[in-house]
Amino acid sequence: MTAKDRKESLLDRAVEKLFVGSGSDVPFLIRHNWALPASIFGGCGAFLILVVIAVLQGWAPVLMWIVIGISVVSALLMLPTFVQMFRATRGPLPALDRTPRTAEVTLHADDGDGGQILLVEYRDKDGQGRDAQLADVIHDSWEDRFVPGSQWQVYAFRDPALGDTVVFLTEAHNDVWRNGWKLDGVRIGGESGPVKPGPGSPFLRDDSKWEFES
Repeated sequence: MTAKDRKESLLDRAVEKLFVGSGSDVPFLIRHNWALPASIFGGCGAFLILVVIAVLQGWAPVLMWIVIGISVVSALLMLPTFVQMFRATRGPLPALDRTPRTAEVTLHADDGDGGQILLVEYRDKDGQGRDAQLADVIHDSWEDRFVPGSQWQVYAFRDPALGDTVVFLTEAHNDVWRNGWKLDGVRIGGESGPVKPGPGSPFLRDDSKWEFES
């Protein structure tokens, strides 16, 4: 037994063998994409077995209070996260650089969940190449025009640190129909949603629910 093995608990070593590794040493569950299903169904199965045992032993009231306790603790642990997300997604968006920039579509794909991935490449005010997602989710009737190589006018954020997050189609493309929005990476990791399908930017119109810092 090595010094490393002596310092690690049995649980740590088991988790490492099942889920951690890279290259040729990738564990069996990871290699076959079974890690997440095995964790979820294994945990549910173990919990179901405990429920059956508790019922057979006449511990139903105790089990009920355990479940209630777990639910309360889970809610208390998750509440700060919800509050943080709520506060992070309120208020104005970072300041926008209203200088139109030419962006070229480099990727137009499905994200696997029915969503849209539109990546564009543009140059910022310093001439540096940037890759960003399009904040405007394009309506189905217009998607075939956003092929790789097509060019569009966009606005980027003024802050260079946000240059690789999202960009916005300018008013020059108000004829383009949108049916959603995406602000991934701007305030939180993933932030998106639908809008009523129609032409024009959901971000730049007068009645937009978003404001930009001045």
